Amino acid sequence: MTQFFETTQAIIAIGAVIGCGSFAAGAFTLPAIQKMKGASSRGSRAEARSLAMLTILALDDFVGASYAAVHDSPEFNPMDEGEFAFHAPDPVFALPKDADWAVLGDELSDEIMWLSNRVTNLSYALDSLDLGSPDYDRFFERRQQGYAQLASKALDLLERLLGEFDLHLPAKPEFYRQREGFAAILKTGGETNLRMKKVALASTGSNITQLFPKTVEEAE
Repeated sequence: MTQFFETTQAIIAIGAVIGCGSFAAGAFTLPAIQKMKGASSRGSRAEARSLAMLTILALDDFVGASYAAVHDSPEFNPMDEGEFAFHAPDPVFALPKDADWAVLGDELSDEIMWLSNRVTNLSYALDSLDLGSPDYDRFFERRQQGYAQLASKALDLLERLLGEFDLHLPAKPEFYRQREGFAAILKTGGETNLRMKKVALASTGSNITQLFPKTVEEAE
């Protein structure tokens, strides 16, 4: 019986069986691999789209906070000119935690990380200024210009993400023209009439909640 397997016919027959088996296995395996690759690609795209949406929301929040900050006139303490306060909080760029930024691609993820770093650096730089100097070391101009510049960059990134991932944000009111507002500040160089505003707020008041008492009697 074993002598049959040593014949040429047997060798040819066994080879044919192995070949058919390999062909059949390949025929079933290739579609399976392609299907797995397709599912993986769709999963990566969905993950990237989800992260893009979270990043867009973070950018939009930062832009809105920056718009409020750069249009916020500081209020000064009449009894201590060196003391002042803003009505709007400092803008914060809060990105999603523990995100896999690689899914957005190197270039885009790098730009997002750089923007986050620049926001932090601006905050540190403003804290380093000498507010005791006569012109407050140009703190107000630098703060206004700095956040206007970073918010403009954030708008560029936001619009790029919207386009690349076919996403949409709810429409904003027609009069709420953030980009134009930032551009106007950058064009004029920031706050230049701080003294005039201080006098106007002290003499006529404003529609903003007063943070400091106007007189010693009020303080008591």
